[in-house]
Amino acid sequence: MSYVGVTVAMIQAPKSQYEQIADLLRARIADGTYPPGSLLPSEPELSAELGLSRVTVNRAIGLLRAQGLVRVRRGAGTYVRSLPTIVRDARTRYARRNRGTGAGAVEVTELDLQSRTDYTEIGRTTATAPVAQALGITEGDDVLVRRRVLYANDEPTQIADSYYPWHMVAGSALVQAETGVGGSYSRLAEMGIDVVRFTEDVNVRMPTDHERVVLQVEGSQPVFDIVHIAWTADKTPVEAAFHVMPGHLWTLRYDWDDPPDELELMP
Repeated sequence: MSYVGVTVAMIQAPKSQYEQIADLLRARIADGTYPPGSLLPSEPELSAELGLSRVTVNRAIGLLRAQGLVRVRRGAGTYVRSLPTIVRDARTRYARRNRGTGAGAVEVTELDLQSRTDYTEIGRTTATAPVAQALGITEGDDVLVRRRVLYANDEPTQIADSYYPWHMVAGSALVQAETGVGGSYSRLAEMGIDVVRFTEDVNVRMPTDHERVVLQVEGSQPVFDIVHIAWTADKTPVEAAFHVMPGHLWTLRYDWDDPPDELELMP
């Protein structure tokens, strides 16, 4: 790179030992030396093999933990992550929901993983400010909440809390844990409430203490924070879902057609 005849050399400092060890361990995980779900050699074993201090090995494993490639089980050791990356395809996920009890279950079962949903709360409550804003109602209005944790092969994959205006769903199948094939949107359609559009706001942040415990993630591992809103044709929001998902476990896929330039279409 030159500025008025002065050449500036682009120099990259060599990686530290622990970063190099982290690269080595990543490569071993990728090539199957340490397969999914397997126990990683202990820090003393790796230290002896590589001729490095345990402190250096510990820092290397810390990088893998932050990346979500390994997880520590207290008293048992460090294990390679057993779950593959799950793709959350915004365009197709709800079109495929009739293959199971909901889009989240389908995403997991299509990877030949065992899906499970644990409901922690289903019932009538009042809308907080974020819920009211998402649903276009007044804070304190009655809503139905469905709080759940989704699992793949008994490992938590996301926290999902869904809210519906109470007057729309009172007495419906949505007040039960199992809503049947197609999930909540199929039950809404049976009540004449057709969802035709979705919007999502996606943010990345660090997990709260509660989320860290439920999702079994490190405090240094970021999570996706997704606010998902379902709309009817008359632009009425009928569901606001708040998803929290480990960032290392998910790929969010969005695709769309390239529309004509609206400015060109203006008279």
